[in-house]
Amino acid sequence: MKTDILIIGGGPAGVVAATTAKKHYPLKQVTLIRKEKKAVIPCGIPYIFNRLDSVEKNLMPDQPLLNNQINLIITEITEINPKDKKVVAKNGNVYSYDKLILALGSTPQLIPIPGSEKQGVWLVKKDYEYLKKLRQAVLKSKNIIIIGGGFIGVEFAEELSNIKNLNIYIIEKLNHCLITNFDEEFALAAEEKLKNKGVKILTNKTIKQIQGKEAVEYVELDSGEKIPADLIILSIGARPNVDLAKKAGIKTEEKGGIIVDEYMKTNIPDIFAIGDCAQTKDFITSKNIPVMLASVASTEARIAANNLYQIELIRENKGTVGVFSTFIDGLALGVAGLTEKKVKQENIDYLIGEAEAPNHHPAYLPGTKKIKVKLIFTKSSECLLLGGEIMGPESIGEMLNILSLAIQQKTSLFDFNTWQIATHPLLTSAPTVYPLIAAAQNALLKLKK
Repeated sequence: MKTDILIIGGGPAGVVAATTAKKHYPLKQVTLIRKEKKAVIPCGIPYIFNRLDSVEKNLMPDQPLLNNQINLIITEITEINPKDKKVVAKNGNVYSYDKLILALGSTPQLIPIPGSEKQGVWLVKKDYEYLKKLRQAVLKSKNIIIIGGGFIGVEFAEELSNIKNLNIYIIEKLNHCLITNFDEEFALAAEEKLKNKGVKILTNKTIKQIQGKEAVEYVELDSGEKIPADLIILSIGARPNVDLAKKAGIKTEEKGGIIVDEYMKTNIPDIFAIGDCAQTKDFITSKNIPVMLASVASTEARIAANNLYQIELIRENKGTVGVFSTFIDGLALGVAGLTEKKVKQENIDYLIGEAEAPNHHPAYLPGTKKIKVKLIFTKSSECLLLGGEIMGPESIGEMLNILSLAIQQKTSLFDFNTWQIATHPLLTSAPTVYPLIAAAQNALLKLKK
């Protein structure tokens, strides 16, 4: 089969690349190949146990592809032949292309814990049938241990805490859950919410072995402590799927993804890479960072699709602003750009501005909650925004997106003082104390002093 644009991978990156390419090049034939019959929504996986109440409700619909006259083929690609511009499927079928986009995704990372092969140890796989079995196993369990206190681990714990008669543990080797993404005061707020939900958090702990005959019975820590468990979820990150690319001579980082330029092009002409399998560079430091988010993948997909046949200078990847968010028992937490800890690691002279304000005005309105903002600027004549952390109700999600755009546009501390905003008693904080502006003013006062 011959196609103009071929995408391998059916996650968010692949789907966005396919639909964007078809919109920009409507006369081109676009084909998407994925190995899964049903594609799950990665970010929704933690919520299949209670909020969604099934795996079926967490599927990516194929209709957007079909509506855009995109060919959808279910098979596994085992070989790429860049010289002849062909790919070979596991069933022997051959597909030739003019442009190739690799959206190969990532695979859950394994750590060498003795006993991890026992029945009852599960990974967080983006696999429909696997997740159905995991859900059934969870609902039959009593003691569940989640190894890893990052975003996925924390979200699994919060979701499972809503199910009656489950004992939930998080075991984290660092001093706090979420500490690799947040500063300590935000990580502590998340932990407090989890503890209030009954989740038992064990930090600064490492696992010696997983014990049991054939199935899991308990986990033994290096301290000698034994935690009962009949189900374990490993949530310790993921590694990019690059083996297929490597075999084709496509360059990859030593321990990371496929090396790409600002247009998502690889070292081989007419081959692009996007999403979890591609190299990601920080917008501020230009250092490689292991960011694997559907939001980042979608941005990269649009950039690649825009630059397939001609370079558009306005469509280049200038680096990734790490924008993370989560939701724990009514508390939304998010970060955009660099945290204070990361700024210190980069030896950047910085300035902090902080503010708190109710999300409604006056604060006596029903349902009012507090928003806390922490902004970080360069301590220089420019005073550029480096990052920000926010926690509060659900509405802070869009405030976080504002910060991401502000970082990309190299917004300064002084720009916040002339920022024009819309407010409403039921929708936002008061204009007199709008937390993003108030935090910037707090930083400005420190600068003047």
